[in-house]
Amino acid sequence: MNGKLWTIGWRCLGICVCLGLEFRGGAAAEPTVKKALFVGIDGCRGDAIDYSQAKHLKELIQKGAYTDKIDVLGAKVTGADTASGSGWSAIINGIWADKHGVLGNDFRANKLADYPSFLARIKQAQPKAEVAAFVSWQPMYEHCLRKAEFSQLVSDGDKNGYRAADRLVGEAAVNCLQTAHPDALFVYFGNTDSAGHGYGFHPKSYKYTNAIEEIDLHLGRILAALAARKTAGQEDWLIVVCTDHGGQEKGHSQGRDIPEIRNGFCILHGTSVKPGKLPGELTNVDLVPTILRHLEVNIPAEWKLDGRPIPYERR
Repeated sequence: MNGKLWTIGWRCLGICVCLGLEFRGGAAAEPTVKKALFVGIDGCRGDAIDYSQAKHLKELIQKGAYTDKIDVLGAKVTGADTASGSGWSAIINGIWADKHGVLGNDFRANKLADYPSFLARIKQAQPKAEVAAFVSWQPMYEHCLRKAEFSQLVSDGDKNGYRAADRLVGEAAVNCLQTAHPDALFVYFGNTDSAGHGYGFHPKSYKYTNAIEEIDLHLGRILAALAARKTAGQEDWLIVVCTDHGGQEKGHSQGRDIPEIRNGFCILHGTSVKPGKLPGELTNVDLVPTILRHLEVNIPAEWKLDGRPIPYERR
């Protein structure tokens, strides 16, 4: 990290929920500007959130729509491992490994250039949209987000440690919300995965749950910055929080048949979200279509996305 938290191309997707309205008791007029905040927490088990003291995540779950059984691999037998590379490629680009070609954490044979990130799709459909991404895992930055002008490698967690990197990522996201006008924002936190590998992916591994709680503090600052925006009363934010895989003991590889690894979690929160359990059999590739629909982005067949928008709206 060179000390600068420069902000690259505030061309965003749309951020989920207008917390400013909900937490301040509502507003006279219904928000009209669609925005989205997409938060990725690497290697985070849903049952560990339950066991932790992560109050912001728990509040999003309580007031939003939630599942702790979202499939991170899907039905297709592609040979993909339950690893971060294959998982985030599916999440960010909305396609399974038979298309993106990332079977583990080795990106050498990837086809991601043919399947742009959801941020690039938003810009393609809505050129005036402002989107941004703040991440600390270099392969994600280089391959999933394609080093686009709207993404930033805030700090290399592999070199500087993910605990410090998560703090810098959170600060960059807060700065973006305070000084710019993003329509869509992607934020990645990685220390949960590091803590799981070091101390165990388990709700009763206190260093693992401590990592979740620290990320929850960063998330809380982001949500506060979102709610404090001067335009919050006109913004309809959809907030999406997910993970790429779970874990068992100190690993998560070869977890196709292990529920603690294969089952991820997903939170949807916003003024338009009906609280409760998310319906049906859901997968991680459903998240991009869900965000695109919220942002009123048309999804043409030639994009070849694998997922379907999740039905979450209030009736």
